[in-house]
Amino acid sequence: MEPWFEKEKTEGEVIKFPSPKAKVIQMPNVQSYPTFLDGVKDLQNRKTQGEISQAAYDKLYADLIHRFMQKESFETPWFLREYQSLDQAKQEIIQKVQQLDITDQETGEESAKLLDKIYSILNKSNTVNRLQAVVDQALADEYKEADLVEISKTIAGAPISYQDKLTFIENLQNDKCINHKMLITPGNHSLDDLCFGSSQNFAVFSHLLEYGRGKQRKGPGEHALAIMSKSISVAGMGDINVAGTPVELKVGMSKGSGRFGEEGRTRQEMISILTGIPELANTIENYVTTVRKSINVETFTTLVNSLNLDPKKKKEIGQKVFGTIFGNFANDVVNAFAQPNADPGEVLRQYVKSNFNWYKGTDQGGKWEVLCSMAIAKRKFVVISDGEQAINGTVSLLKNTPYVVPVQPTDMLFQPNPR
Repeated sequence: MEPWFEKEKTEGEVIKFPSPKAKVIQMPNVQSYPTFLDGVKDLQNRKTQGEISQAAYDKLYADLIHRFMQKESFETPWFLREYQSLDQAKQEIIQKVQQLDITDQETGEESAKLLDKIYSILNKSNTVNRLQAVVDQALADEYKEADLVEISKTIAGAPISYQDKLTFIENLQNDKCINHKMLITPGNHSLDDLCFGSSQNFAVFSHLLEYGRGKQRKGPGEHALAIMSKSISVAGMGDINVAGTPVELKVGMSKGSGRFGEEGRTRQEMISILTGIPELANTIENYVTTVRKSINVETFTTLVNSLNLDPKKKKEIGQKVFGTIFGNFANDVVNAFAQPNADPGEVLRQYVKSNFNWYKGTDQGGKWEVLCSMAIAKRKFVVISDGEQAINGTVSLLKNTPYVVPVQPTDMLFQPNPR
């Protein structure tokens, strides 16, 4: 009689050992890749198929970069040496872009960004050449030949895609980069509208903000605007000249920009003036020694209100204090300050108005007609041509309280921050 286990199999049948659940994967060797692009594509495919982890991918990708990294030169980047000709490189990259799996969001987007970056560099000389022709035509009267070459290279290096650069070149050629009329129209505006709603224009404008800073005593943004519009120049009066109108340009990267003025009075000078007025001496001395080192406009108004002085005496004080700061442009703030129990908010408003008119009307401001203040991070700017516009709703500004007794001299000057 056959044992029971013989009945479970037929004669000649072989019992198999269990098969492995997964085949052993050999880690890729970055030295085996003939070109950088081949290596990138293979590593991305392996990661997508689960053959290597994200950590392994990161390590191998870094090794791949180190392997192909050689001493650089602008004319012959290291990856270009992998090809027999520039045309071959362009064609292969175009083919690889066309073959990307657009349904794979992770690897498809990653590959597209990488290939676009490489394609931009391969085409950089072509971009510069195309820009050069446009820049030469648009700016020949404003800049020297060496400047035109540098401007073209700077624009070509903007952190946007190659196709976006071509779009910008077309905008530049058609003078559709900057809506210059907005820079001389009082009110609140957006930088997006200034750039005709073009993300390419805004990206290049941001990239050019620091270009030429310090040259001819120019500040940030001045050359950028002149480069991007045929109607704007850095020559003549004002920081920039917009279609014949001299404009004072203030540019801040965060919420604020420059102030209504270049230099104010010192802390010691203002304390000396205030303590030299008998009615104020004790109050001011006590405040700056026991409360705070500085006194802003609203606090100063409140302190003087507490002394119950008659309007005539208050007007004398106002003329002495605000007249020292703004000279003949101080009348509006003096009159507001002289009122019985003067409203600190109204005194501040008139202070801002007097500050602007003083800045525009004196040598400190130079000869300009319109002030433009930009907050790049907020993508906003304001345009003001008269002090009244700063307080009557023509523009909307965040509250900023200047100081009658400042820590730094510029603290007594208003800083226009677009709301």
